[in-house]
Amino acid sequence: MGQNFLAEPALATVIAHSLPKSTTEPVQEIGPGLGALTRALLTIGHSVEAFEIDHGLIAWLREEFQQEPRFQLIEGDALNTLPQHTPRSHVCGNLPYSISTPLLVQLALRTPPPAVIVVTLQKEVADRYSALPRTSEYGAVSVLLQSVFDIEKIRQLPPEVFYPRPQVDSAVLRFTRRDSVPTDLESFHAFVKKGFSQRRKKLKGLLPVNLDLRAEELDPTQWRKLYESTRRNV
Repeated sequence: MGQNFLAEPALATVIAHSLPKSTTEPVQEIGPGLGALTRALLTIGHSVEAFEIDHGLIAWLREEFQQEPRFQLIEGDALNTLPQHTPRSHVCGNLPYSISTPLLVQLALRTPPPAVIVVTLQKEVADRYSALPRTSEYGAVSVLLQSVFDIEKIRQLPPEVFYPRPQVDSAVLRFTRRDSVPTDLESFHAFVKKGFSQRRKKLKGLLPVNLDLRAEELDPTQWRKLYESTRRNV
């Protein structure tokens, strides 16, 4: 499935400790793979709901954790199966490149979004989520995620801590839900995506606004104010 598995138990423990301790509900882990992070979470006292799509890994995980009552394995694509299960406050995982953005967008648009998400991503993808305005990495997903979460880079991971070894560096990000999360996020996200759909064009040529700026020139707070002003004028 194109996933690179974390092969350093000590790093898995560091990542596990990046999540707040909760005794009331399990952590939802996306793509447990060979179970390094799963094992670290269980060791420090969490319960785990793990979402895995690979049939070979599913069989291995069932055998590996068969004696652990705090471990539940859910089969299938997390993009489809996650919405079918009880939302949890804490989500983590070593995310494959192909699902990282759609999964985080799905979680951000959930009502309410998770309180804390800790994920390992390719560094270039992590940079995109935390990108600043007026940079090439900054886009509609940056605006959405930064509107919902405070984003913190926990640490950078070199290729040699994964198996198979990737060609790029990775990063661990922690997303902490803001105290005040905007409403109607799906409509807001669609509005921002339209603004970024042609990056060279000014916003007045893409949206019902008289603004002689490009999408990348507005920070998330300015985007929200712009969106709300158009709602008032409808």
